[in-house]
Amino acid sequence: MPDYGSEEGLKIAQVVSEFNDAKGDAKKFKKAFANSPPSNRKDYEKVTYEVTVGSPKIDGTTATAQVTIHKESNYEVIDTKEWTFVKVGDSWKIKSAPIP
Repeated sequence: MPDYGSEEGLKIAQVVSEFNDAKGDAKKFKKAFANSPPSNRKDYEKVTYEVTVGSPKIDGTTATAQVTIHKESNYEVIDTKEWTFVKVGDSWKIKSAPIP
């Protein structure tokens, strides 16, 4: 299993992994975010996301992680962006998820 630095880091990686399934469903997409989701959901459907191993940085109830963005068709890396997360209750939610 990849090392994400901590149990909380692993939870962040799981949020991003689950987001790959949620991005195609408007309700799940909205629930993945702590606040209002981006209005360009269709753009998020075109690619796949993966937390860079070792990148989650947790600071209490906030976190950041480097997220590698891949083409859906051939898994070619397009870019890496820093996403931010916030803990809501016991769950991590996406605060910001920039894409190229």
